[in-house]
Amino acid sequence: MIQVTGSEKRKNIRIPSNRPVLFIINSQSIYATMTDFSKHGIGFISNFSAKEHYRVEVHFDIPTSYSGKEIKAFQFKAEVRHCLTLTDKSHIGVRLDFPTKDYLQIFDELTPT
Repeated sequence: MIQVTGSEKRKNIRIPSNRPVLFIINSQSIYATMTDFSKHGIGFISNFSAKEHYRVEVHFDIPTSYSGKEIKAFQFKAEVRHCLTLTDKSHIGVRLDFPTKDYLQIFDELTPT
């Protein structure tokens, strides 16, 4: 379930996801689908593209366990780190400002040791 390969440039473990995301950029609400999340960032697919270093507000929820029975909502300010153009969509990666203790705890609980 955890996505780490030998050619992976990322230092942090990423957990795959397929959850809805709302991000707000320049007072515009954009809906997207989360592709993965790590301790400090999330990736998502959107019909919208964003420039690197744009400041955005991100709203999403993640399950508090692999069972998925309970979820926790989160809202963070974030910075766009990349925006990759796909055929008709974009993959946007953001770095979260100051992940909360709750977020970090859930991430740690979902990450196998």
